[in-house]
Amino acid sequence: MESLHKQEFRVRDLPTRSVTLFPTRAQVVRDIKHVVLETGLNQISIIGLTPTIDEHSIKVEGTGSAIISDMAVELLPNRDIFEEIYPDSDDDGSDDEDSADGSDDDDADTESVELKSVRNRLTSLRDEQKRAKEVIASAESRLKILDGYGKTMVDPKHPVNIDASMETYRSERQKVFEHHMAGSSKDRAIGKAIAELAKEETRLLKLKLKDLQKADKIKAKAKKLKEKEKQKKYRREAEKAKEKARIRKERESFWPRSCYAVRITLDAPDYNTPGSSRRSSIASPAELVKPAPDNGSASEETLLTCDLSISYVTSSAYWSPSYDLQLSTTSNTASLCFDAQLTNATSESWENSKITLSTSQTTFSGLKDAIPTLVPWRVKLAGKSAGLPDNGIVVSREEQAEKGNWHATQAMNVAQQKPRTELFGHGSASTNVQVKHKAASNVAGPFQAAASYQASAAPVQQASLFAAQAPQRSGGFGSGPAQGGGLFGSSAAPPQQQYYMASVAPTGGMPAAFEDDSYSRPVLESEGFEEDNATVLEPVRALEFEESLFEETGLTATYDLPGHKSLSPSSTASKQRVARISFTNVAFSYTIVAKYKPVAFLKAKLRNTSKLTLLKGPAGLSLDGSFMGRSTLPRCSAGDSFTMSLGVDPSIRVAYPKPEVKRSTTGLFSKEDSSAYRRTITIGNTRAAAGRPVSLLVLDQVPISEDEKLRVDLLVPRGLSLGGTPVATGVPGKDGAAITKEDMDWGKATASLKKGGEVVWDVSLNAGKSVKLSLEYEVALPVGDRVIQC
Repeated sequence: MESLHKQEFRVRDLPTRSVTLFPTRAQVVRDIKHVVLETGLNQISIIGLTPTIDEHSIKVEGTGSAIISDMAVELLPNRDIFEEIYPDSDDDGSDDEDSADGSDDDDADTESVELKSVRNRLTSLRDEQKRAKEVIASAESRLKILDGYGKTMVDPKHPVNIDASMETYRSERQKVFEHHMAGSSKDRAIGKAIAELAKEETRLLKLKLKDLQKADKIKAKAKKLKEKEKQKKYRREAEKAKEKARIRKERESFWPRSCYAVRITLDAPDYNTPGSSRRSSIASPAELVKPAPDNGSASEETLLTCDLSISYVTSSAYWSPSYDLQLSTTSNTASLCFDAQLTNATSESWENSKITLSTSQTTFSGLKDAIPTLVPWRVKLAGKSAGLPDNGIVVSREEQAEKGNWHATQAMNVAQQKPRTELFGHGSASTNVQVKHKAASNVAGPFQAAASYQASAAPVQQASLFAAQAPQRSGGFGSGPAQGGGLFGSSAAPPQQQYYMASVAPTGGMPAAFEDDSYSRPVLESEGFEEDNATVLEPVRALEFEESLFEETGLTATYDLPGHKSLSPSSTASKQRVARISFTNVAFSYTIVAKYKPVAFLKAKLRNTSKLTLLKGPAGLSLDGSFMGRSTLPRCSAGDSFTMSLGVDPSIRVAYPKPEVKRSTTGLFSKEDSSAYRRTITIGNTRAAAGRPVSLLVLDQVPISEDEKLRVDLLVPRGLSLGGTPVATGVPGKDGAAITKEDMDWGKATASLKKGGEVVWDVSLNAGKSVKLSLEYEVALPVGDRVIQC
């Protein structure tokens, strides 16, 4: 049996050639260079592939003297040890300072030189004083001896020579007296010296005590500072520990519990073997690694090598658009910066690779489904007493059955996708922290596949970009209120609708694998298939910075980001500048619906004159150099126009007082109650410094009669008819004699009547002027009746 030579490569050690990011997934290409082969069968194992890949998308190609005879893909438990891949770098440097704390009091009992000299002199004087006192004591003892000797001289029993004895007594007593006097004199002198030195010692001790107190204060202050430094150090260490814990927790959230392994069997032929005995599979369709061309006679010492490349598609990695729109009302221009937010929520790091962005949104998730064929929808009349539901003319039985089968199939696809907590995490799944990606809640409109069954979303309320009466935003951006704490809260799909989230297969025949709710793209209102295949283009010459290279093929646009970049697993998306567009002739206008809100809403209409198709995405708005907030940029094809709402402008003042009513009764035989209602809208343009007129669209309405006995006639503006020619209207905003000739030059306004009783005024209002628009209608009804709303 032929021996099998095995080699193993970890995917984190392989260089990444390229990464193509799609709206909901990514395609990765890695290289394995100079693989040394043994003659015969070789098994190359590539382990550690992220569990989010589509195993059916794995392809292996290459060049070299080998033939791929077999390839297997399997999902295996992750055998790597987390602590070995991410070792903790704990450094204990806190003991050095603690050991130095006990050395502060080493020199606390040191004496000054002067005090030490005084104390030494005192010791010597006290010794001398002891000698003097010893001399005095000796003299006193000898005197007592002499006194005893003198008493013996008068003893009759022992007669002595009195003269000689007295002389001896006198001379000896004289000596004792001199010794006693000398000792006493010396004792007094030494006593005085000791008293002086004792005073000096007391003075020096007081000075030393003051110095010690001062030193204690300095020492206490230094100790307090040291304690503060120690507390600062402890706080820094605590913050460092928190940061390490955060990093560890984030790494754990991307630590795979299972990894894909690819095992490739290569057959390296022996060039010394005759051609007739070589394996016949060299020309088989399984030849993915092509043999190198024959360069003549190969020596036996030549190594057999090959270069392999493995490509695969993974979810949890994607890109989304982000914009920065800067508007100028003074020059009527705008500048739009188009950025790409790159997200990698897999377990792999793609280092120093070529990054390409693609707008491809093609998904081949139903290759096994046949194209439906419409069955004739035959209907007939049922009897009045049949008691059957009358929805047969609305939905056919075949439509209900096909929709039910389609939804069941999609739900089955979602059920087959493992939740992220089972794919990632270190330790038990219950304690694993699931990272929520901020950018995952960004608006995904241009990247969303059209869903056949999707709940309608609530319209977005724009945040006011001005100070007055800003409408409250229910969410961040997107449709409906923000859920899950996203940064731009787009409406989160409920569990039963998760299978409508878009998936991408950049190459034909790649089945789509749906993401779980942690890193899947949020669903917004459907944009249709035309908006899914959004393309973007920005001329290179129009940019002043290094930008991506653009290429458009069919319905797909790609951007090659400059240089080589690295994408590591992270819960935060990185931003890359893609293009920059300039807009001219930006039209700023106002819309006033005073009946509901007496304010003027500012909006800007921009025409995309470039070749670039703008994708729907979040945008930061700046007006005249001031950042106003974030909104949503709609999708806009090249050559089309789009409108951005900028909120309420308080410089346009709107007054909408209560209606004026005039009642009367008419008719000779059939009496009618007639009422005339007059509404007035007064608009003032306080932007006198701008010097340019503003364009306003003013909306109001008159009631529509649904009864032939109820008659509604529009009186003012006069001459209006449904679909007719607009009529000029409007008077200066000032009343009475205060109107001047300058007030008459307020601008111009035309009124028109639309369907549904809507009255529309197109107003051009000069700076610093005001205008009054009147609406009057008459309502006639039979006497005794009253009007109610339908």
